Amino acid sequence: MFRSDQLCLNFVATVAKRDMNDTERLVTGGDLQTWLYVAGLPPAIGPITEEHLDTARALREAVANLTRARVDGLPPSPGCIEVINRAAAVGTPHPLLSVDGTTAVPAAPAPLAEILSIIARDAIDLFSGEYRDRVRRCLGHDCSLYFVDRSRRGARRWCAMAACGEKASSAAYRRRRTASPAAARS
Repeated sequence: MFRSDQLCLNFVATVAKRDMNDTERLVTGGDLQTWLYVAGLPPAIGPITEEHLDTARALREAVANLTRARVDGLPPSPGCIEVINRAAAVGTPHPLLSVDGTTAVPAAPAPLAEILSIIARDAIDLFSGEYRDRVRRCLGHDCSLYFVDRSRRGARRWCAMAACGEKASSAAYRRRRTASPAAARS
């Protein structure tokens, strides 16, 4: 789930198999709390209600739509931009420097809106920064992830070599092997 090389794109991936069979991974407040923990974000204060989930999903879909538009070379939807900007306007929780002055103390639990602002600001940084033209859609056969291509040549094709790249390489090898005249004689 965390193969996109960018927080906001990993959040978009909380819908698995997007545009194939759209499997929602944020079904409950517990699912969102777990995702926040795995993403290294502070936990949300209090229970996450259905309204909170709707807000989080709206931000996710705004980032997904902005990403799709960018990858497809289309103008972004003003509504998506508005959702992202509104989420980013909220203050964010932040780590503190420990008393020894050499380590960071993780941010304390915070209201969900503040945590979502971290994701929204990450989207703003991505789509206004140096890698805005390096956002790609994975070419894996059954993958729907977007990722940031930080390779030197800018020619990365898969979200992760270990996940989609090796599958594609193996499939290509099997096709070549099957099509080879020597393989037909064996």
